[in-house]
Amino acid sequence: MGVRESMTETASPVSRSRFLIVTLGGRHLALEAESVCGLLTLDDCGNIEDPTIQGMTYRAINLVERLDIRNDQDGPTAHVVLLSERDARGSIQVARVEGLLELQQSQVLPLPMQFRGPERHWYHGMILFAQSIALVLNTTWVLREHTSGSGGQGNTLRYATDSKISVNNSRGC
Repeated sequence: MGVRESMTETASPVSRSRFLIVTLGGRHLALEAESVCGLLTLDDCGNIEDPTIQGMTYRAINLVERLDIRNDQDGPTAHVVLLSERDARGSIQVARVEGLLELQQSQVLPLPMQFRGPERHWYHGMILFAQSIALVLNTTWVLREHTSGSGGQGNTLRYATDSKISVNNSRGC
């Protein structure tokens, strides 16, 4: 093996991130793929508000209210996205699932200076998508439950966890 070949084999891999791109309220939103546990159609969920999959309950989160955007979630392309991070789980209903996008970490852009208030906690950044942008949702913020009000301003927050569910060493949703 030549020197040139061994250099390419030992070069450090480029840091890549994967995102599930969804649409809600006419906005593209990006969810970190490692936090996504599954996708359900509205038919899969039936009239169940908090879906339970393989013994795990995913508390319904009203992201429309939290982000103070228009509700467009009830169309034929609507889905429920199951999210998990550490011991917190939740589900959000979205108007449409656009697809999975893999990017280099350097392609996740910082939020512009116009984002000055609490929304800096809602989003991790933005990515270019479909001649527009997709805001990268902060999964930790999404999985928090407001005890009063909406929009996340001045509210007491607590993590939504189900103490009945044990967490093992494997990455399970």
